Amino acid sequence: MRCGRWKGAVLGTVAVLAAMLFSGCEADGQTEPKPVDGSMKEVLKEYQPRFEQRRAALTAAAAKVPEKGVGKASCARTLNPRPEFIWFDHTSKVLDSYNSSDKGGNVDIVATTEAGAPERTVDNPGSTLNRFAVPPGWLVRGLWITGPQGPLGTNEFKVTSQYGDEPYLGVEEDPVQRLRKILDVGLHKRYVLLYRVTTFTFPDAEGRDIVRADVFLADLEKGDLPCQLVADGSRYGTSGGPVGWVSLTPYEDMQTSFQIHISDKLRSLTRP
Repeated sequence: MRCGRWKGAVLGTVAVLAAMLFSGCEADGQTEPKPVDGSMKEVLKEYQPRFEQRRAALTAAAAKVPEKGVGKASCARTLNPRPEFIWFDHTSKVLDSYNSSDKGGNVDIVATTEAGAPERTVDNPGSTLNRFAVPPGWLVRGLWITGPQGPLGTNEFKVTSQYGDEPYLGVEEDPVQRLRKILDVGLHKRYVLLYRVTTFTFPDAEGRDIVRADVFLADLEKGDLPCQLVADGSRYGTSGGPVGWVSLTPYEDMQTSFQIHISDKLRSLTRP
């Protein structure tokens, strides 16, 4: 991101507000919110019912996650459309090049414990979190901004004229149109990966680090969990990552390799 310093808000004890969504960046690297655009709230009112449907479907899907662990990776039925999991990277401009809601994949991801209250999902989880987590994508972020703590509720999440700088800056100069496009990206996520961490060894100097989780694919339109698999991540094994991807910390290695493993397994399960 081009912004040197971000503002954040804490929800409960774990949620950090995505400042890239809710504050603007000035040329000198300082953040300075701009006046709220009333037409942006009108857009949120327009989109809110569809996000509420997604919220209800996500909550219902999480309630169906079985208590027992995953045995063999499998899908109970053929999926149409096929799921395409492209994990969220707030430093990436990949969507900027396409200017289309379907170019970021149709799968989001969230921990089972947070699916019922996505506002508690950590925006950019790091090693200080003391548990394993991965950043949510645009569906969850859309649930934040249209939800009970957004501008249509308590207004803890504030919309500014700079909402949606990423990933559409330079594609849509009008912040209202950027807002629409970002909300469309979120609504394009038909599926959500619900992960339940079963093993997590915090990265240490000795190199003993691993995360393993049961992962269930929820179809938010069918209301079922058609696929299940086990994925793991570690400090190593991150070959095949995005072009230009550079390892920074063991924790980030684990996040990246975990999501790569999910993506690879999901593709093998849903493509002949």
